[in-house]
Amino acid sequence: MKPYKQKFILLVFGIVLFSSCTQLLYTSLDVLRPAKVEFNSNANDLLVVNNAVIQPQSYGHKTVLMNNKTTNLLLSSDSLAIFCLSSLAEDMENKAFFSSVKVLPNSVNKSIEFFKPDKLMDDTVNVLCKSNQANILLSLDNIKVNDDLNEYYLDDNYSFLNSLEVKYETTWSIHYPNKPEVKTIIFKDTLYWETQSYNRRQAQWDMPNRKDALIDGALEVGRKCVNRFTPFWDKVDRYFFSSGNKYINQGMDSVYVKNWKSAIAIWTSVYNTNTNGLVQAYAANNIAIAYEISGDIDKALEFATKSYYSFGRLTIPDYSSFIRISDYINELNQRKNEIVILKKQLGE
Repeated sequence: MKPYKQKFILLVFGIVLFSSCTQLLYTSLDVLRPAKVEFNSNANDLLVVNNAVIQPQSYGHKTVLMNNKTTNLLLSSDSLAIFCLSSLAEDMENKAFFSSVKVLPNSVNKSIEFFKPDKLMDDTVNVLCKSNQANILLSLDNIKVNDDLNEYYLDDNYSFLNSLEVKYETTWSIHYPNKPEVKTIIFKDTLYWETQSYNRRQAQWDMPNRKDALIDGALEVGRKCVNRFTPFWDKVDRYFFSSGNKYINQGMDSVYVKNWKSAIAIWTSVYNTNTNGLVQAYAANNIAIAYEISGDIDKALEFATKSYYSFGRLTIPDYSSFIRISDYINELNQRKNEIVILKKQLGE
């Protein structure tokens, strides 16, 4: 797998008024999250294979118009696997987690049994990997869709509402050439479309074509699966305290120029010398975030915990800050666990 940069910080500051003399300054960080699925660290060349049987036209498509019984539709979903894999392979290649990504969009499965997905045989895996110069094979063994179109009349505003709910279930398996172990994963995704109008016919016309909606959904499912199979960037918010204490604010001046060492030194001095419990809580919170941005999760946890206890000892409780720092400690513990997983996934 290609190396990922593990520190990527985008600082965009905003201000939330907290009190007459205290402000919360929030910033957004891009944090690398681990994939839900862990591949072998030496698997660099990926082959994505369509091993799915086409869903029967009579299965899974229902319409319930107002005051009518449920109608079962005949609808072809023969291309859903192809569209799902095409979007997955394209985004996977753009992400550059693997050295190479190849896709076999047409199904290699000659069975007609849709409800009992077959996994690829070991011999087939070996042949496909060898012919495509791959050392890992990701197989889509089944894609099942259930879509329900419902129509309602809304009494409160005298309008008509149409909703299309589409549920996908995809079954995947991961294979390695000349190795017997196979990992199977199932993902479930739900997508919605809604239209509303005072005119019943207009509300119906504004709905997407049913088959087009299924295809759009399959493309979206493929894109979603990329972040399940590979590490991904997640945007999180962090909150600095800026208060009436001039040294707290002096530390913020260092933050604006990304001088984390200086900010930490200033706020550590505040925490160690100031006897005001609220100022200590603010300083420790800010130190924790600066350490997190610097890549030291253990020190971030240490000072987040100090901030937590400082808030807890206040004579006049600050419940919102107490809950915020508690949530932050939980996030840091999660990040600490995720970093261990990430190192395995990135082959470090």
